[in-house]
Amino acid sequence: MEVVYGLENISIKEKSAVCIGNFDGLHLGHRLIISVLKEESARRGLKSVILTFEPHPFKFFNKPIKLISTPKKRMKKFLEQETDYLVTAEFNKKLADLNPEQFVKEILVEKLNAALVIVGTDYRFGSGKSGNTSLLSQLGAKYGFECMFAHKLKDRNGIDISSSRIRSLLEQGQVEEAGRFLSCPYSLEGEVIHGDKMGRTFGYPTMNLKVVNEMIPAFGVYAAKVKIKGNIYNAMAYIGRRPTIKHGLELRVEANIFDFNEEIYGEYAEIILYKYIRSDIKFNSFNELISQMGKDKEEIQSYFKKIDNIIQY
Repeated sequence: MEVVYGLENISIKEKSAVCIGNFDGLHLGHRLIISVLKEESARRGLKSVILTFEPHPFKFFNKPIKLISTPKKRMKKFLEQETDYLVTAEFNKKLADLNPEQFVKEILVEKLNAALVIVGTDYRFGSGKSGNTSLLSQLGAKYGFECMFAHKLKDRNGIDISSSRIRSLLEQGQVEEAGRFLSCPYSLEGEVIHGDKMGRTFGYPTMNLKVVNEMIPAFGVYAAKVKIKGNIYNAMAYIGRRPTIKHGLELRVEANIFDFNEEIYGEYAEIILYKYIRSDIKFNSFNELISQMGKDKEEIQSYFKKIDNIIQY
């Protein structure tokens, strides 16, 4: 895969098939569109191109959004798709001001040499989202490319799988369902930092993470795995503000890693969330908290004993 940042750095000479999207989370619906891109480009003898944008258009227009993927995770998932090109266009005022025909002519035709364009049925493009799939088809006929429109993938209950739905699931702590739609468990990542070392006084030393994620799942305790220095360990993860210990507002993301005793400050780590165990609770005493942590750990260990033989990392 050739990775290109900036439309000024791309000019594809061969005819191509292009799919367009923001692809936040690169969930099952996104992967379906990309699989169609790869199949159709191979069948037609075209170069396969993913066209995406940075920053997310919502960010440019100052609309509230918490992105599912970190830049590092997003790139890793893109590279796994193994298309011929990944083109990231800078979403700026110049791009936002292009009318639909300018977008088609200047980018899809002149830059990407599109012979086939694949988008969702709800695709909008051009300034003010004034272009739709009907207009794209008309412009395709004018400029010599074909269009394919992909319907949203639905779950077994007939509900759309979308980035916004995955965000909602994470906000509710439904990490198992979110993980199924993402095709992998949701994870929090960042640098291991010093905490106040209070957990070790309870018998549960924790790894504190300075997370780079925007999307933080529901506060509480999770069955998790920690990936660090190339190894993976079972763990009890916590997301919250520690209401029993302090009454501050500081968010903590930490994990008690089972059977682990290494110096890891400054390392980059990933907390992979598998199951929501309970909500964040304010206990009446430290003894109640310690007792509950013991029960949480037993539940998590039991959970992993049941599923470890089927987990794919």
